[in-house]
Amino acid sequence: MAIDTSPGAPAAAAAAAPTGFSSYLFTQGAWFLAFGLQMVLFPYLVRVVLQENEIRFGLAQMSMQAPTVLLILLGGFVADRTDIRRTVLLGCGLCAVSFAGLGLFVAGGRLTYGALIAYALIIGTIGAFVTPARDALLSRVAPGDLHRGVAFASLAQFGGQILGMALATAAPLLGIPALLFGQAGLMAAAAVSATRIRPRPGGERRIRATGVLRFMAGEIGGGFRAAIASPVIGPVILCSIGMGLCFMGAFAVLLPLIVQDYFPPDLVGPARTQIATALGVFSLTFWVGSMISATVLVRFGHIRRKGMAYLASLLVGAAVLVLCSIPMPFWLLCVLNFVWGLGGGVAMTLGRSLVQQYAPPDKVARVLSIFTLGMMGGAPAGAVLYGVLAHAIGPHASILFPGLGMLVIVGAVAVFSRLRHLDEAHPEAG
Repeated sequence: MAIDTSPGAPAAAAAAAPTGFSSYLFTQGAWFLAFGLQMVLFPYLVRVVLQENEIRFGLAQMSMQAPTVLLILLGGFVADRTDIRRTVLLGCGLCAVSFAGLGLFVAGGRLTYGALIAYALIIGTIGAFVTPARDALLSRVAPGDLHRGVAFASLAQFGGQILGMALATAAPLLGIPALLFGQAGLMAAAAVSATRIRPRPGGERRIRATGVLRFMAGEIGGGFRAAIASPVIGPVILCSIGMGLCFMGAFAVLLPLIVQDYFPPDLVGPARTQIATALGVFSLTFWVGSMISATVLVRFGHIRRKGMAYLASLLVGAAVLVLCSIPMPFWLLCVLNFVWGLGGGVAMTLGRSLVQQYAPPDKVARVLSIFTLGMMGGAPAGAVLYGVLAHAIGPHASILFPGLGMLVIVGAVAVFSRLRHLDEAHPEAG
């Protein structure tokens, strides 16, 4: 039997070896299923169960997002230098413990605002390290075309979130504690699945014990310089900042308050779980739209004008927020949210795909963490700002601000950057 001893043989064999991509997709989907459920349950616990006002509601949502802002760059630095599969596995296990702990508090009737803030800070901290590790892992397990791998990962994300929100609509039947314990079991299964992932070798380097802070600052700075220097990544990160401030803040605070306004304030007992059902249905419409558009991206494959498609999808979201300032039937609000989801699926998939494509190979996790920081960095500020605004002028009037703000950001990027001219059939045009 002939044995291939050519220099490229080991690299080719490593590239062809099974990577456990299906296990990666399961872990991705399970993570987002649990967090899709959390997107409904957390605001319900703060606003309906504890009956906190708009300002404290905004602060609670900020507590979920702030750790990512503070730690995501450190998470990207660590991900470029450690076993990223182990980071994902550990993060899933810690989330399972956190979900189970919250379930015990709720089941025992001992839930307090302080306990929810502590829970939010813990979950946010875990996410700050898992997110860049999981994103960097994708490029080392995806078979074949990276864009197709990103699209499949996006489908797993959207599909998981949809299932999680669909489960939230069953809150009147199953009860909140059962859903929280289910989250814990799901994350335990995700941790087990992560053990089956076999990433291709990467460029990890050990973290040096001496001068680690100066070294870390220099390495993170290198990621920033690579992002800013790119005529593609720089504008995408600016748009991601707008998504965090305008879109995520509004989605986390203003839209749940608008949904709650459809119900009388004197609901008590089990009847209050109807609000959780409505929040689940409303959130579901967004992520169903996102999954449909991500599926279309997978089906039709390559998009030549990615920059133009990315900016157009952001304009859809901004227009929807402006329209949500008008009182309307709940079903029409859900239709608008579905339309926003169609654009959101394109924006989230293409934004991350562009960063993956144009980031230097040795800085992928760091640049991705900067992209995530841009998105998440504006979210805590938006959550607090919109909570104060909603308390002062109501959620319907407040939602005009993020809608118009995003229109300005996208317009500026379209006019002053080359992103809208990006044409992969003619690279010189970009």
